[in-house]
Amino acid sequence: MSKKFVKLLSIAALSLSVAALVAPVSAQNFGFGKKKESTVNWDSISGESDAALKNLYTGQANLSKAVADLADILELKDEAAGLRASAQTVSECGASTCSEFSEVTEKDAKVQAQVVQELEKKADSLSDAQKEKAGDALKNYVAGGIMFAAGLKDGKRLGELAADAPMLKKTKFIGLLKAVPTATKGGANLVQTAPVLFKIATAADIKQPEGKDELMNML
Repeated sequence: MSKKFVKLLSIAALSLSVAALVAPVSAQNFGFGKKKESTVNWDSISGESDAALKNLYTGQANLSKAVADLADILELKDEAAGLRASAQTVSECGASTCSEFSEVTEKDAKVQAQVVQELEKKADSLSDAQKEKAGDALKNYVAGGIMFAAGLKDGKRLGELAADAPMLKKTKFIGLLKAVPTATKGGANLVQTAPVLFKIATAADIKQPEGKDELMNML
């Protein structure tokens, strides 16, 4: 065997080795031989999505009913009745798409602002019975807010996952994807309004609810 032939064989062997190393990378670059993506259990995530939606809806409903109770105490009867009716509708949405969710968050923000204004005006004239009712309402306000905040936190996380779901699976997350932006606005309103409400309530000698710090830390 001539030296020239041996040299050619060596070059050919080296070329084949390089090609073997490069081929998988090149194939992946062009969509061939692509590594299998990690399996995502979309049914499990859908279940988590439903739970987050229920927390959002139920939390908002309870929060809004508490605001309506405060509005009643402050003689904002019409506002209280309208908000309470919307809250009741949202509480019955379960884990489905809820068109009333946006409506109740908007009403809630408006009535909360009115409650803060009226409570500040009437802080010194509230009776002991009114203060006791207001304390109960604030307790429910915080409980509803904590549930809402938990739903919002989970909803944002799951919403990011749902955005990458296959088209056939994405329909399971429509309710969540619609609710999260609305809930985010509601959360921002809570961040602004709740501390003012608690401060005025303290000045009015209304019992402060347990968990208010937890609520603010969750938002």
